[in-house]
Amino acid sequence: MIYFELVTLDGTKFGEAVHEVILPTPDGYIAVFENHAPLVSIATPGVISVRRKSGDPDTKLEYFATAGGVIEVLEGDQKVRVLVDEADREEEIN
Repeated sequence: MIYFELVTLDGTKFGEAVHEVILPTPDGYIAVFENHAPLVSIATPGVISVRRKSGDPDTKLEYFATAGGVIEVLEGDQKVRVLVDEADREEEIN
């Protein structure tokens, strides 16, 4: 498990241990799992997808729309932090 933290200007939007995080980057989408190499990247506008448990099907993914920001993957802490101006859950989008 990795700890995924999605931080917006209004505070922490999501902060939990999860199995996988799929993030939009300038080179395309990347999936981050436990033991991922350290990384700092730009998050491009797109959708962040979260899989809470390893056996969860794609239909149980949680989605957040974002206009971009910064991605930080910390190896020793098994942590993924994404800093964005704002992020909306799929049910919050009109």
